Amino acid sequence: MARRYRCARASGDGAYQADHHLQSEQSSVANRSGAWILADEIYRGAERDGRETPTMWGRSDRVIVTSGLSKAYGLPGLRIGWIVGPPAFVASTWSYHDYTTIAPGALSDALAQRALEPARRERILSRTRSILNQNFPVIGEWLDGRGDLFSYAPPDAGAIVYVRYRIPVNSTELVTRLRTEKSVLIVPGDHFGMDGYLRIGFGEDIAYLRSALERIGDLGLRIADRGSGIIQRMS
Repeated sequence: MARRYRCARASGDGAYQADHHLQSEQSSVANRSGAWILADEIYRGAERDGRETPTMWGRSDRVIVTSGLSKAYGLPGLRIGWIVGPPAFVASTWSYHDYTTIAPGALSDALAQRALEPARRERILSRTRSILNQNFPVIGEWLDGRGDLFSYAPPDAGAIVYVRYRIPVNSTELVTRLRTEKSVLIVPGDHFGMDGYLRIGFGEDIAYLRSALERIGDLGLRIADRGSGIIQRMS
């Protein structure tokens, strides 16, 4: 079965697609080719500018949408997600769900229903956007002040920024050293087939975030100094 994967807010780089024309074109391609579009909308509602990404649902009979409460809603502990698709497809997924899960926790199910009530949903997503817009300037200013080491595109949505670095070390090796030497956990770019990049989350408490960034900068500069001998330590 031919498939096309689409993420409403790309998990790596923070870009999102809000173009109705583009969505329509993608749907037309799927219809003509017999492909299915699998649209991951887990970050829908976490757009920093407040413009919610349009859903792909309803654009074609060959669209399957997945989402859940773990990202934009900030409720990962409930372990609740969903699939929206054509009736025959959804019916077929029930057998897999029953085999692997049986049923969600009753309390999680009740709390998820409360979270998705329209007024409460908007309050939750508004809180998420507030955190993103408070925290992003912290990491943005930090990266801008270290332009000889890092470059990035500001994310449209979500608490993740995808950073290119100019340090002579493999990304997995760098991340491993950050974990073992600095107790900082981020994601290496080569997990996405893009060595030379780092995926850094910025949704934590601001003081906690600043401390982590200082540790990343300290190790990065030490490696860069040893590798080139020309990059001066920044204050």
